[in-house]
Amino acid sequence: MELKQVYELWDRFENSSVNDFEIEFQGVRLHMKKGADTPVMIQPGVLSNGVDSVVDNTATEVNAQSGQSQAENMKEILAPIVGTFYRAPSPEEKPFVEVGQSVKKGDVIGIIEAMKLMNEVVAGEDGIVEEILAEDQSFVEYNQVLIRMK
Repeated sequence: MELKQVYELWDRFENSSVNDFEIEFQGVRLHMKKGADTPVMIQPGVLSNGVDSVVDNTATEVNAQSGQSQAENMKEILAPIVGTFYRAPSPEEKPFVEVGQSVKKGDVIGIIEAMKLMNEVVAGEDGIVEEILAEDQSFVEYNQVLIRMK
């Protein structure tokens, strides 16, 4: 399954009345679910793998799954896709961000590998990293909170 096909499925899913969709094809499992309280935005750009889109998934609302109330100035960076989350560009290099670090809009905060493609996750706003919730090399779900920042 190619990335273009995933985007086509995603688009059809978003425009349908279906609330939960899961497919497994050639060893890849894709699960999409509607109803999250946080917005997803896709902005044009270029990923390190040459794909023509950068996913900006910074949310300013409280994630319904977290069950925690947060200050108005707290922001969450969510996983834009299902895959394996990497905090650094390679095992030998330093992580993209650390707790307490200042980030600017557009800074890479991590990478999610999906279907053998590396997809950069970028900050949608300026802020300071308060919490890193996703472990390095862990599987993340769509809309899972990766990082919280002020």
